[in-house]
Amino acid sequence: MEFGQNWLKPINERLATKFPDLLPQQLEECNALCKKVHQIAHRFIVENPIRSDTGIEFVDFYQFKQFIYKKYSWLSSANLQRLYSQSCYYAYK
Repeated sequence: MEFGQNWLKPINERLATKFPDLLPQQLEECNALCKKVHQIAHRFIVENPIRSDTGIEFVDFYQFKQFIYKKYSWLSSANLQRLYSQSCYYAYK
């Protein structure tokens, strides 16, 4: 979940390399789940702005973390941080 050459590309091939025992259907399920988590995270950031005297800010990381980990506790802390940063970036645009 980071910007770069693999940004928004399907993860199937990379997962297959790392976990060769996964079946094609399992790889596709993982890819679909990652896309779903992305969408949910982005929507949460967009739908929960914090209004202040200086304008609109994003929900803080702790609230984001609580929301995401309720359903997706398997996310690594590094991927969670990237997901938050990406979601804020796209909400800002």
